[in-house]
Amino acid sequence: MYADAAKTWRAGQAARGRGSSMQSSMTEFQRNQLGVVTGVTPVAMFGHILNTTVLTLALADSVPPTHLMVWCAYSYGVALVLIFRHLRRRGLVARDFRHAARRATVNALFLSLPWSAVAVMYLGNLAADEELILVALGVGMAASGTILLSALPSAAITYMSGILLPSAVKCLVFLNGRGYLLLGILALSFWGFLLALIRKITREINDRTRADLTLKERGLRLQEALAAGKVVAFSWDPASGFSHRSGNASQVLGFGPEAGDRRRGKDFLACLHPDDRARFAAQVKNLSPRNPSYSATFRFIRPDGREVLLEETGKAEFNASGRYLRLRGLTRDITDRMRAEIRQLLLVRELDHRVKNVLATVAMVAQRTRERSSSMDQFLQVFDGRINAMANAQALLSRSHWQGVSLADLINNSLAPFRVDGSSVEVEGPAVLLSADAVQPIAIVLHELATNASKYGSLTTPEGRIAILWRLPENGAQPDLVLEWTERGGPPVTAPAEVGYGTGAIRNLIPYELEGSVDLAYEADGVRCRMRLPSKWLLPAETATQPVSEPDLHSSRAAELPAAPSQ
Repeated sequence: MYADAAKTWRAGQAARGRGSSMQSSMTEFQRNQLGVVTGVTPVAMFGHILNTTVLTLALADSVPPTHLMVWCAYSYGVALVLIFRHLRRRGLVARDFRHAARRATVNALFLSLPWSAVAVMYLGNLAADEELILVALGVGMAASGTILLSALPSAAITYMSGILLPSAVKCLVFLNGRGYLLLGILALSFWGFLLALIRKITREINDRTRADLTLKERGLRLQEALAAGKVVAFSWDPASGFSHRSGNASQVLGFGPEAGDRRRGKDFLACLHPDDRARFAAQVKNLSPRNPSYSATFRFIRPDGREVLLEETGKAEFNASGRYLRLRGLTRDITDRMRAEIRQLLLVRELDHRVKNVLATVAMVAQRTRERSSSMDQFLQVFDGRINAMANAQALLSRSHWQGVSLADLINNSLAPFRVDGSSVEVEGPAVLLSADAVQPIAIVLHELATNASKYGSLTTPEGRIAILWRLPENGAQPDLVLEWTERGGPPVTAPAEVGYGTGAIRNLIPYELEGSVDLAYEADGVRCRMRLPSKWLLPAETATQPVSEPDLHSSRAAELPAAPSQ
């Protein structure tokens, strides 16, 4: 009975220590129950063998030698087998607590059989002093075994019942005499006393088991909450220098499972970024009863080489004399939060930059439009068209989360306000994605070309046609984009005597803003505009589906964003 309990308890210890793949279903309290039985196994078996020897010597003159030899061999054999199994199975992983309790109950029955057998067979046929020794040893074995097995109630009840009940039944039913009647009543009363004791212990064990399960569930919920929040709970003992951390330390801090939750504080300190190490160590060292708490943010280099940003809060505990007892606290991984804050900062700065640029562009467009307008109505009409073109381009950028706009979408969007018939315009070219910074200048140029075509060019006659074609030359690692606007079928075209804002925007905006080139020609059969856009303003087609890249925690890009719009 003791050997199987020892096997399961030691197996639980081994499984916790080396991370065995066979997980135990026992609670911590059940491990302690089996640990109590394990500790007394060798002593209990030695006592069983010793009592067997004493009874054998006491009954040597009254019991036939053959009976006595068989009885001794059985009693010794059971004890030796259990000792052998106890020694052999140390460290092996058992199945669960119930399995160990069942095996211990069976072994308790085998251990009680020699004592019940000798009482049933020879009680009433022995001398008075021999019966006194038999009864004393039997009662003593029942009492001691019950107490030693009280951590396993079923085994304890089986053991004491196997020894006391057969003796009580024989004394009350089969033997005559007042002395045997009293002996039977005494055996039953002693059995009842031990049974009441075991029942009380059983209730306490059940209450403790339920409390242990509740505590275990709370611990699991706490671990889940800590893991979800990327928070590690820790305590540090300044006397030993060892720290204990919650089970999710391997996920947050990258410590291997073989390191367990017990590490030296200096090992943790060694993983801090060299620039943050001294400052953090000074904060912990300067804790005192008047200043027991600290809060620190530092960079931590995990064993796998990845750098994370941690935020730690702790509080030191001191005794009445001011002696430093322990340090408890929480370590939080704020890498994702800091990246989100930096990303938000970058987006705000970028938005500020773009708003300033848009306002500057609007002011410039308004000024140039006013200079070329002969009346307020003309100014409002032209100005409204240009602002709408800019707004439509911004809408395309917003829908793509500022990740770029398809050139075909931008062209169709620019022609939409002019209600162009589909048969009058040819739009053709490979799939091209423009970067966010290139969308606005190209949108303005397309709007001015479409405006001129609707006033003076191909869109003024039903026979007029516009071809908007673009291509990417195959030669070169990073070919430039060539976009051609060609008008045919419209009225004769002549070069304007005076260059206005629209013509100036067509010729100068792309070269100035995008470092490209524009060739605008007023040919007799229609306007032709050939634009070249450097490849750096083009994006891969898959970029539109990619998320915004995460900012570097140590990047200074936010400080590099322009604070004023480009001129």
